[in-house]
Amino acid sequence: MKERFEILFIAKHPATSVRTDGFLNRINEIDNLFCDSKKLYLDITPKLKSFKKQEFHFENTTIIRLNIFSHFFQIIKHLNNAERLYIHSVYMGFRIFPHIYFARIKAKVCFELHGVFEEELKYKGEKLRSKFYHFIEKKLVKLADILVFVSKLFEQYYLEKYPDTKNKTRFIIPTFNSKVFAPELTSKVDGIKKKYNIQDDDVVLIYSGNIEKWQKIELTLEIMSKLYHSKANFKFFLLTGNPDRMAELAKDFNLPIGERAFILQLEPEDLMPFYEISHYGFVLRDDSIVNRVSSPTKLLEYLYFGIIPVMLSTKIGFFEDFDCDYLPVNEIFNIDKPRKSEKNRQIAREIMQNYYNELEKLKSTILG
Repeated sequence: MKERFEILFIAKHPATSVRTDGFLNRINEIDNLFCDSKKLYLDITPKLKSFKKQEFHFENTTIIRLNIFSHFFQIIKHLNNAERLYIHSVYMGFRIFPHIYFARIKAKVCFELHGVFEEELKYKGEKLRSKFYHFIEKKLVKLADILVFVSKLFEQYYLEKYPDTKNKTRFIIPTFNSKVFAPELTSKVDGIKKKYNIQDDDVVLIYSGNIEKWQKIELTLEIMSKLYHSKANFKFFLLTGNPDRMAELAKDFNLPIGERAFILQLEPEDLMPFYEISHYGFVLRDDSIVNRVSSPTKLLEYLYFGIIPVMLSTKIGFFEDFDCDYLPVNEIFNIDKPRKSEKNRQIAREIMQNYYNELEKLKSTILG
């Protein structure tokens, strides 16, 4: 008897991935949303060296790893059998792109756009790949019944790019990692303050993220270095998934690590006390379409803990929809005293409440 799944995901499953990032965090949040549903994940690889089929089973989830070429007809079969299909991003959608021309898809299709992938490639100078993914994206948007965007600007951009999008069911759900927002434990916060010798008059600056060029990590380190050598009551935390490379960059920018500046690699659930002791957080982005439609997870996390973002441009995702406290990057040198923003805390809670409401609506729409 054929096994029946309530929803088919085209994505990697976080449980079988060795890396963690915003993309996988989002997949995990959606996976948790459908925790009561029987799910099938197709983890499809285009690599020519990987032809072996693998299966993993746990609770109500099955994960099947397939090759885009050697398991071509198996993938078509799964698409034909699906009752509901959830495609996580254009990048993952590429993995079923050849198959949808041969499949008879009767499923309700939800397509989540994690970012403007075509535009990102164009921004990097990869024009040929950009055109290729535009073709794929256009096909997937047409196939979808439901579209999920991470910001209102993102939705508006796609309404202009693909006017037929107005006829689709649309949701705006910013990126979010619920593991970060654990209940506050005063003992943990006090322990961190003691360990890193944080005094009441210290100003704590934080950078939480990776070391990609578009994240302006070099500018961040340049500014931190200047502040380190000019303001004795400033302390710095660099929280990253690549601590070794961050240490190399810090050395290049003459930012001494170990006394007032620290590099740490933490799990999401361990970020909370560091956010709680921090006053200002770096979110430096250029004003580009890629950044305007984005939804940096760290920005919402900063706001939730009353951190005041230090910004190069405020044209980032949801940010300009709210009257958030922030600091233009050139004004950071005028700061001498610690400060938290209760207004930012309140705005973040409003965004989060809307997030949960939209998730429930999305769930009922897909399963309904």
